[in-house]
Amino acid sequence: MPGVVTLSVELELGWGMHDKQEYGHLSNDRSAETVALERLLSLADRYNIPITFDIVGHLLEDSCPGHHTGPFRDGWWTEDPGTDVESHPQFYAPDLVKEIQNREVDHEIATHTYSHHLAEVAPDEELAEELSKATAIHREFGLPSPKSIVMPRHQRPNYYVIKDNNIKTIRKPFEEYEPRFSNPVTKLWWLLTRNHPVSKVHRRKGLIETTVTPHPSLTAVSLPNGRSPPHPIFRTIPSRIRRRLHRQYLIKAMDQAIESNKHVHLWTHVYNFANDDQWEPMSAGLGHLGSLHDENQVLIKRMQELREGDIS
Repeated sequence: MPGVVTLSVELELGWGMHDKQEYGHLSNDRSAETVALERLLSLADRYNIPITFDIVGHLLEDSCPGHHTGPFRDGWWTEDPGTDVESHPQFYAPDLVKEIQNREVDHEIATHTYSHHLAEVAPDEELAEELSKATAIHREFGLPSPKSIVMPRHQRPNYYVIKDNNIKTIRKPFEEYEPRFSNPVTKLWWLLTRNHPVSKVHRRKGLIETTVTPHPSLTAVSLPNGRSPPHPIFRTIPSRIRRRLHRQYLIKAMDQAIESNKHVHLWTHVYNFANDDQWEPMSAGLGHLGSLHDENQVLIKRMQELREGDIS
């Protein structure tokens, strides 16, 4: 059986850091993120690459009053602007979801909860309400109920709450992924030169788990992420070298799926590649994946298509 590659991309925009009130990584009018998503979708059409987009449910709203009923903690909705997509496009993005829907490739629209729920600091009742709201807005939007989930910041949820909401697949980070480092410089060098590990697909507590690196892998920490510059140590290395290293990282990861007949799951956020530095190696890597797919050397599966036993 050919190896399998899965791509998942988080669309969270302003909701991603609303609890910390941090938005400097985003463009002020969301224009950079819109362009980034559109060119990813065009590339996916060109190479016939299906992607799982895990989307914060609130982004499907055209407008809202700024507060939502349910067992939410005090202050949780402080950053909800209570306006509409024209006024605050970082918090409402139905146009982007429609763009995904209308493309030639059948992408999966999974959930990233309704408002970027933090499972390790909130009760299960809140998670259940988040998933109920996410399912409702999917249906209002004309989408199927979500079958896959990516938990915000990869926090660990109660799997039984997830299962009770008819979700089948969850993405989670590798355990004990990073080696022990003697100093921060050693860790940064490892991030620059490491290879992507083989992912796993298995069943636990009634859900299919697919494992990924704790940090984005489809994009590089050594390059600008959105409007945020990389660590100063990375900036001592010419950008062209960092781009080349990440291009090689992606190509090796995809080749590894073939050589080992295993699963490789790469992921990122839309904002991460909303700049030209990230786009150059990422587009090259996806072009390589498209060629492998055309030659029937690799399968590309969305999260909802993964099954235990697919990968030995």
